[in-house]
Amino acid sequence: MEIKNTPIKEQKNYGNSVFPYVINGENQKEKSEFLLWVQQNKEALKATLHQNDAILFRNFPIQSAEDFEKMLDAAEFENMDYMGGAAPRTQVTKSRILTSNESPASEAIPFHHEMSQVPNPPNYIFFCCGISAEKGGATPIIRSKRVYEQFQNINAEFANKVEQSGVRYIRVMPEKTDADSAIGRSWKETFQCTSKEEAERKMQSLGMEYQWLEDNSVKTTTAILPAIRNYQDQKMFFNSIYAAYHGWNDARNEGHKSVTLADGAYIDDTVMNTLTEKMKEDTVSFHWQEGDVLWINNNTVLHSREPYQGARKVYASIAK
Repeated sequence: MEIKNTPIKEQKNYGNSVFPYVINGENQKEKSEFLLWVQQNKEALKATLHQNDAILFRNFPIQSAEDFEKMLDAAEFENMDYMGGAAPRTQVTKSRILTSNESPASEAIPFHHEMSQVPNPPNYIFFCCGISAEKGGATPIIRSKRVYEQFQNINAEFANKVEQSGVRYIRVMPEKTDADSAIGRSWKETFQCTSKEEAERKMQSLGMEYQWLEDNSVKTTTAILPAIRNYQDQKMFFNSIYAAYHGWNDARNEGHKSVTLADGAYIDDTVMNTLTEKMKEDTVSFHWQEGDVLWINNNTVLHSREPYQGARKVYASIAK
């Protein structure tokens, strides 16, 4: 089988690339043949991913989290632990597969680069649909380069200030994971530890400031992190500004106070609200089909999640 794009109506064209690139397995039935094909074509598939920023694999014999894991292993992506992320998740396989964000179905998850609030975020994030929602539940994606351009067009002075300053993220983490919150992951799960002493060592290694609160939750403030990153000589809106501002709201946190410039100033409300409208022009959102697998270059693409109704199961994995 050759690597070729199979257009879908949601796809966007950008010069010599399509977003996302779609490879249709044409209902290929043999799992072993598929995995061998991935292994034999791993370099070509990765080159296709880097040219187009995202690949959607559709109608391939992926029927479980274990199949998804075998696909990533066959492609030889280097596994990475999910340490420092905010989303409540459950480990599904012993190695590399977790659930995607388990926040309530009624909640939208705003656009973000995966773990961009930590010093060393993953290069790749992968999703696999186990159960498609009855309604909603898409994972919209958008190119970070386009968001940067819109950010500049809205208010170049403020955009340049954000770029030059960098940002800090402020979040209160509970002792026990709060499943009712999109950012409710406990500090124990976030830092993969069981004691405050262990958590403190992890936070110090990440350059975080921290304050223990009376209920054993912890208020964290990251080191100053870049908000705009260069990737292959192109500027990317690589950060968690949008997600924090619009989505870090729960019993412990207020989104508009969850991200600041280096000097402590908050993000401009008008810019963020205008950016929301402008991003709609470049957003790609398709309905998940069971067995779909989406590869994303986390350096160049932001992703999000729509609210949904009915059962939904989407698996996730990250790689260096």
